[in-house]
Amino acid sequence: MGKKPPLRYTIYRQLLDDILTGRINAGEKLLEAELASRFRVSRTPIREALLQLEREEFIVHTKDVGAVVRKTSPEQVAETLDLVALLEGHATQLSVAKITEKDIGLLTGLHLSMQECAEQDRFSAYVELNAKFHDFFTEKCGNKKLRDTVVDLRKSIYRVLAEGQTLPRHMTEYIVSHQRIIDAATRGDFLNAGEFMNTHVLDFKRYILERYDRLKYATALSIEHPNWD
Repeated sequence: MGKKPPLRYTIYRQLLDDILTGRINAGEKLLEAELASRFRVSRTPIREALLQLEREEFIVHTKDVGAVVRKTSPEQVAETLDLVALLEGHATQLSVAKITEKDIGLLTGLHLSMQECAEQDRFSAYVELNAKFHDFFTEKCGNKKLRDTVVDLRKSIYRVLAEGQTLPRHMTEYIVSHQRIIDAATRGDFLNAGEFMNTHVLDFKRYILERYDRLKYATALSIEHPNWD
């Protein structure tokens, strides 16, 4: 029988899952007393779990307020996706250099399923398949450190990725990008495959930042014209 994980870790994992899936929202307070009551423990493992979440930048401790779930800023998204683009581009090059026909079949199947989801406006299903598409390259590349780094980076902006907010507006571009990557992989052209992946992620960054700008503009309009219809 395996050793039971420490209580602080179990609580940390549950709170992290709550944050990533939106059960606990950005800006929400995490009160030690309420969490201790929820998990039926003392405040010590709660405090330790919150410290771990703070180290990973999922929460911040504010004076007179306590622990608060961080909001994802446009700057954080941009900086994170710059790194993801660089690392996934390299992972794709490494993967394509040793790709097999079976791998191409897997990628093609994922791509066709994503196209079907796009046609049926099944955006949440598309997001899941898209994650599998990207995960293929970080797993196949054989570099565990690279894979873990990409996983951590993507986790830090999970909500932006999971909400699929840019899908309706840019679905065609995403589909074309995936096809270019698969075509290059099929040819064994690892250099172009990596470049296409890099561009694909950077395009996603641009679309996300454009969305932030639109929301900022809409908010400014609503303040300037509160009865705007």
